[in-house]
Amino acid sequence: MASRYCDNITRRDSLQVGALGLSGLTMASGLQPVSANDAANSTADSVLFVNLGGGPAHLDTLDMKPDGPAETKGEFKPIQTSLPGLLACEHMPNFAQVADQFTLLRGISHTVGDHPQGQAYISTGNRPTPALQYPSLGSVVTREKPGDPDLPPYMAIPDTEWTAGYMGDAYAPFKTNAIPKPGQPFAVRGITLPEGLTVEKVARRELLLSKLNRTFKEADKNSQLLEALDTFSQQAYSMITSKRTIEAFDVSREPESIQNLFEPDDFGQSMLLSVRLIESGVKFITVTNTGWDTHLDNFVGHKRLIPPLDSAITGALTALRAKGLLERTLVIIMGEFGRTPKINQNRGRDHYPRVNWSLLAGGGVKPGQLIGATDAGGESPTDDTDIHPDDIGASILHALGINHHKEYYTKTNRPVSLVPNGRVIEELFG
Repeated sequence: MASRYCDNITRRDSLQVGALGLSGLTMASGLQPVSANDAANSTADSVLFVNLGGGPAHLDTLDMKPDGPAETKGEFKPIQTSLPGLLACEHMPNFAQVADQFTLLRGISHTVGDHPQGQAYISTGNRPTPALQYPSLGSVVTREKPGDPDLPPYMAIPDTEWTAGYMGDAYAPFKTNAIPKPGQPFAVRGITLPEGLTVEKVARRELLLSKLNRTFKEADKNSQLLEALDTFSQQAYSMITSKRTIEAFDVSREPESIQNLFEPDDFGQSMLLSVRLIESGVKFITVTNTGWDTHLDNFVGHKRLIPPLDSAITGALTALRAKGLLERTLVIIMGEFGRTPKINQNRGRDHYPRVNWSLLAGGGVKPGQLIGATDAGGESPTDDTDIHPDDIGASILHALGINHHKEYYTKTNRPVSLVPNGRVIEELFG
């Protein structure tokens, strides 16, 4: 059953997604780079984007206001963290101990108040428009920095609503559609060979598919669908016949010392898999954790959601550092927006794009910083805070050595800049 937002629109209805979602393409293939003036020096080789789908309440997590108005105060108590000036929710004790290893952006602001459009904004760094579907940042990385053919460069654990936009589904994310179980080999459909299916059988099927593709190409040489089919058939064949790929997904091969950093819940095991895939060479990974859309019983919901978040992000930080990967892995944790300071009649908090936060670590980010702030009630960014999703998108690409102003020509010769309205947040990188 498709996951639904609070407005009863399915993610599948709102944005057709996934590595094999080959319908609804917006533009033809053949995008050609125009600008070669990329950022000179990258600080990251890979990105781990932890997507808190639904939007966590900023006032109940990392932008607490213990002296704020009574009508906005939540039920959670603040605790001091190792980062001077930062109070965290009492249900984040693990994070509180290592907060000085992160940098927190506060007062991120925009005006897109529904889930699909908010997700489109944070996934692309571009405010959604009906005129053009921008590619998610992972798709840009796939286009700009293709990796080993044995592994998809862009992975979604377990799934995502992020799309490849005008770049076409050849650059869409590969979804695991499943989560590892603790201590068990992890099998991803289409990668792990089912019992009885030999590599020889796969090879014969690949040969037949190649013949069919050549036939269809003669009928339509400009079809973006065929390009996507070609890309995925070639990649699927490389993955399904690669021992390295199968082992990359097998979290049971991780040392016990690494496995023990993660709880046996879905979020923890997803983060464990993400660390292993980054070590294997995957360039861009999203881990989606849903349920943060707490219009009803906000505090019950957040009390359930915050402890797994606390454990998962600190476990990932420790694991990446232990493997020597943190320095070149940019970690971002955020949702599509915050939630209203005012508590509604159902003890919930509603959508609030005016204020949001993002937590970052690794990948060249200078740790121990608080960048941006909100007013005394957590209702608005302070006058000197000017941070938008465009800026976060531009900063992610900058860390990867990709010029966010780089342009592509579409088939209709329309030049399109990757993140035209973003600015790199220079303070992030020291």
